[in-house]
Amino acid sequence: MKEKIQALVDQCLINASEEEQETLRSILDGFLKKKEKQNSTYIGGLMHMERELGEDFCEVTIPITPLTYNSLNMVHGGVTATLVDSAMGTIANYMLPKGYGAVTSNLQIHYLAPGIAGNLRATGEIIHKGKKTMMVEGKVYNDDQKVIAHSTASFFIIKAQS
Repeated sequence: MKEKIQALVDQCLINASEEEQETLRSILDGFLKKKEKQNSTYIGGLMHMERELGEDFCEVTIPITPLTYNSLNMVHGGVTATLVDSAMGTIANYMLPKGYGAVTSNLQIHYLAPGIAGNLRATGEIIHKGKKTMMVEGKVYNDDQKVIAHSTASFFIIKAQS
């Protein structure tokens, strides 16, 4: 397997542009972040997510890179949705007692402006916490603190799998 992976990396580097080399480096660096437990998931590592968690809020920040782009060289809507879902899901899970978890049951997102350069920062804040469901509000900001997306999500509260 290691030989196949090395051959694939070597093939990717043949005639690779600076941007392609930097993107591959970023992917491998993200893989290492997960492997070294700096991020809890591969998607968090690959997107280079940084989290700040408070008593009643969560912020998740990612750099805007070619890996996050759509075909118009702006952040792909799915990346924005993943970012805000991560912030909202983190605070939802943080608010639950040990042995329980929250999973997204519905996500609604309104895109207000494109993500172009710098970083994106998503916030999550609990709107309602019931016994079986939660409602969370999220916003995504650019480096100028302009809201580029607004989201609400509902989460099922489930007993965690052991």
